[in-house]
Amino acid sequence: MVKSICTIGAGVGGLTIAALLARNNHPVKIIEKQSKLGGRTTSMKFRGHILDNGFHIMPFYKKSAIFSVFKKIGIQNRLKLATVDKIAFFSDTGFHKYPKGISDLLQLSLIPLKSRIRLLNILLPMAFTSIKKTESWDDLSLTEITKKLDSNTNAFFEAVCMLAFADTAEHISLGEFARTIIRANPFRGGTSEFAYPEDGGYDSISKVLANYILEKNGEIYLNKSVKKIIIENSIVTGIITSDNDFIQSDCVVVSYPAYMALNELFEKNIIDDKFVEKINRLDKRTAVVEVHFALNSKLDSKQIVFPVGDHYTTKGIFFISNITPSVSPPGEHLIITGTPVHPSVADDPKKIKTIVDDMKKEISSIYPKFTSSLLWERPMAWKLVESVVKEPGMVWKSKMPHEIPGIKGLFFVGDSTISYGIGTDSAAHSSLLCYPKIISYLNA
Repeated sequence: MVKSICTIGAGVGGLTIAALLARNNHPVKIIEKQSKLGGRTTSMKFRGHILDNGFHIMPFYKKSAIFSVFKKIGIQNRLKLATVDKIAFFSDTGFHKYPKGISDLLQLSLIPLKSRIRLLNILLPMAFTSIKKTESWDDLSLTEITKKLDSNTNAFFEAVCMLAFADTAEHISLGEFARTIIRANPFRGGTSEFAYPEDGGYDSISKVLANYILEKNGEIYLNKSVKKIIIENSIVTGIITSDNDFIQSDCVVVSYPAYMALNELFEKNIIDDKFVEKINRLDKRTAVVEVHFALNSKLDSKQIVFPVGDHYTTKGIFFISNITPSVSPPGEHLIITGTPVHPSVADDPKKIKTIVDDMKKEISSIYPKFTSSLLWERPMAWKLVESVVKEPGMVWKSKMPHEIPGIKGLFFVGDSTISYGIGTDSAAHSSLLCYPKIISYLNA
């Protein structure tokens, strides 16, 4: 008898696991409470521009977990990608080229030669260590190796952390940082390249996956939320939706943060209280203020610029229309700027306005034509940046397991679940790791 599968959530985690299962003709239903695909990577059209919900890029390009899923199911040619490689730092001394690899560090003009050599002595051994070894560093902060460095080198680390983790070094696990360096090492088959959908909108990834799932006779339900997951005698039997419909299912896959799901989707005493308490410690969040700016002139040919230094509020300037012109109407250009903030800031309109004003001043100081070119601005502040994927003691194998001991047919994927990396690629990596476990259960 064929077992039915229900996946909760149509973000990258839910769609990648559903696509992997659909490849083997397993019947998959996806339930998504929002009206759009993509979860935290949804996009929208605003005044002719495609605006992403935050700035996202595919790390390590064709070595990424997302691309690995596309390749595994044979649809890698359906996703057109634009390479993101024109990256630079900006400091008080001007623009500096971003190093694409370890060998580029010696040409890093941002810091003095003596500091470059010291930096190389730190990163080179790290790039050639094993993933297994990095696990012993998961409880340490990245600042363990940066606290004794000079201010210029520390500023370099902070800029790298903004690209790779959208956060500061003190919030990042040394183990997770080391794994990022390993995956970027070309001498071990890695790459430092990044990519973004050529057609615009990071949710293009989700749309391609969804089309594949539908082709394989999968079902996707939008605007439908799940109220409860039903477990009888320690075995999953189905779900109850918010409109009290019961959907029978032999296998349920949860793809949104596990610490939310465990507290929302189960009757009392189904999940052990101590297990829930352990997972609740992973509920660590930061927040981000980001602003989309539409311009009538092109300020730069670069794709990403990182202002370096504590005196800059703006931590990243992303020229989206330089990556792909598809995001903007003819004659217009789109950039997005961002900075991590305390979660309380995201609820304070006055503080957000101050940050936006500071960003505009800073961009104008770098690009004098910015103010006269500005057509409109659209600020946003959001809190759904889970620190669980990067904070010391809460990364890699310290995250939520894919299964709960003693319960059959219930699985968890997503970037809060065992995986490495951050955000969308971590979610896809989690699906790749969980997939064999689900197959084993379905074939039992």
